[in-house]
Amino acid sequence: MDDREELIRKINELEEKLKRCQQRQQELENLIEEYNDVLKKQFQVFDDFFEKLGTKKMIDPLTRVYSKDHFLKLLSYQHQRSFEENTPYTIFFVKVKLPEEEKERILMRVGKVLKECVRVPLDSVGRYSDDTFALFVVDASKTLAPKIKERIENFLKNISGIDYKVVYKSYPEDFMDLDKILSDLEKAVS
Repeated sequence: MDDREELIRKINELEEKLKRCQQRQQELENLIEEYNDVLKKQFQVFDDFFEKLGTKKMIDPLTRVYSKDHFLKLLSYQHQRSFEENTPYTIFFVKVKLPEEEKERILMRVGKVLKECVRVPLDSVGRYSDDTFALFVVDASKTLAPKIKERIENFLKNISGIDYKVVYKSYPEDFMDLDKILSDLEKAVS
């Protein structure tokens, strides 16, 4: 009887080990499936990016700066990167008041001037709305931001017939929540 009980005990142990192995196998298969989903999403993002490259979805046709949607994607990426690498950056909003009769010509000029104010491709300029532009400047801390604001204002002074307002906030000193700060900056220029 002893041998039989020992054999039953070993069989039960083996059955338990088998159950644990099957559970572990299922967990690993779930992880592989999740990983594959993440990879598919990343490839889809790349496909979408290259599909839009050089199109109106990426570049504002009038001002030749990034469209709002593309600018926000770049900004989101920069925000995540700054968080991970613990590096600063500053977001600027520039609102211009334009005479209606020369609006298109002046908007084109403003877009060109703003691109001259930053280090393309490190920094980015986008048309945030009809009369508002947004910029982000990487590795620009709160102490450097006033100098950049002054440079932007000096460039804008050379465009006759416009009034403008420039506001900025620096990461991480002024904000952590990107959506909230964009809303705050919109209010600050309006």
